[in-house]
Parts: sequence; C-alpha cells; structure tokens
Amino acid sequence: MIVEKKELLKAWFFLISAIIFEVLGTSFLKIENLFLAYFFMAIFIAFSYFFLSKTIKKIQIGIAYAVWELLGVILILLVSLIVFKENLTLAQILGIICSIVGIIMINIGEVKE
Repeated sequence: MIVEKKELLKAWFFLISAIIFEVLGTSFLKIENLFLAYFFMAIFIAFSYFFLSKTIKKIQIGIAYAVWELLGVILILLVSLIVFKENLTLAQILGIICSIVGIIMINIGEVKE
C-alpha cells in the first residue's frame, strides 16, 4: 500500500512538472525573437509531454489531461496578467471559475482502481 501511494505521489509530481513545462513553453511565444521563441517552446513542450506520458501510467488519462489543461490555463492567465500586463473580461473570469468547478467535479467522480 505504501509503495502504491509513493507511485501515485510520483505521478502527481510528474503531472505538476508537465504543467510547469507547458506554461514555460507557451510563455516563450511572446518573445520578439521568433527563432528563440520557437526553440524554447519546442523544448519545454517536449518535456511537458514526456512528463505527461509518465503521469498516465498511474493517473487516468482523462483526469491527468483535464488537470493538465486547467492548471495550465490558469497559470498562463496568471503569467499574462503579471508578466505581460494583459487584462481579463468578466466572461473570461466566469469561464475560469466554471472550469475550476468542472475539474473538481471530475476529480470527485474519479473511479479508484
């Protein structure tokens, strides 16, 4: 049982790593130098998919992908607000709230194997 919990914890670590690398890769697209932007984006997105592939060995792919996408979107929005000084509309804020509620509901309904 302890080994299984360690494996699950490792899978969640891989998922968080995948999310962070995805956010880094997407954030680089705002760089003026397109060669550097695409170069770093490709590297970080490749790492993101690598860690996502490790994640789905222990976490259901639907759950992992939903969490990956939602947290990625939220972090990208934070980067865009803080680093790039972009703004959100009320509709966008409501959409983010709905997404968070949806992911929570998906995780609550996850079938444990």
